[in-house]
Amino acid sequence: MSIMLDDEPQIKNGVYQIIYHSHYFTNKFGRDLLVLQFQLVELIEDHKHSLFSMWLNLKNYTKNKNGQVNFKVSKSSKLAEIWMKIFPSQKVKRWDRLPLRQLKGLILNAKIEEGKRNYKQKLIHKDLRISKIVGLSLPNSLP
Repeated sequence: MSIMLDDEPQIKNGVYQIIYHSHYFTNKFGRDLLVLQFQLVELIEDHKHSLFSMWLNLKNYTKNKNGQVNFKVSKSSKLAEIWMKIFPSQKVKRWDRLPLRQLKGLILNAKIEEGKRNYKQKLIHKDLRISKIVGLSLPNSLP
């Protein structure tokens, strides 16, 4: 039996503890993006199969013939800012080689908010809104 994961959940705004689930790379509206997906640590019955996403801009990404993805991040990007919050003592020599595997098993605080407007800035009906992660931090600090 396979379990269907809900990757567009709706949850009350707030700060929740989450754990890394997976990531993928995509291109939307001409922009290269990294999508980090997390699950709630405390499995609330309504959301135990929900994945909360955080969409982050990249300079670019490429796939080689082995299927491995290489990506580049700007020092002024949100991913760079989050990385420095989560790993403050780690020196990053190359921003094109961030080891995303370091997120595995890490429990973080996530500020989760409901998206209220679409890409045209029009209000979305309350029942159609989805929640997204807008900030990440270590559990002992605020996102």
